[in-house]
Amino acid sequence: MSAFALKLGSLITTLLVLAASYAYTTAHAKNVAAPLQPPVAAETPGGPRGTAYPSPLPSLVGTRRGNPPRPTSSPAPLINLLPGVHATALPQVTFTHVS
Repeated sequence: MSAFALKLGSLITTLLVLAASYAYTTAHAKNVAAPLQPPVAAETPGGPRGTAYPSPLPSLVGTRRGNPPRPTSSPAPLINLLPGVHATALPQVTFTHVS
């Protein structure tokens, strides 16, 4: 009798989970009028944020025995587009450092 009760309990649990997930999905339907991207905030009063060029990455060469690191000699390279790829009027992507 215990095997039958276990099978019946698992069936009831499965049906309850199915009914609860169906109720949740019908209550949280997709809003077709929602924007695909949130609107961009207006420019801050202190001027534009960031710079047009990426900040150079620090060089790790010369940091042994107290020597200061050497500055980088050039900024990050530009992307070379293939003939079938066209640039857009969107602003350039800048490199940022995230730790």
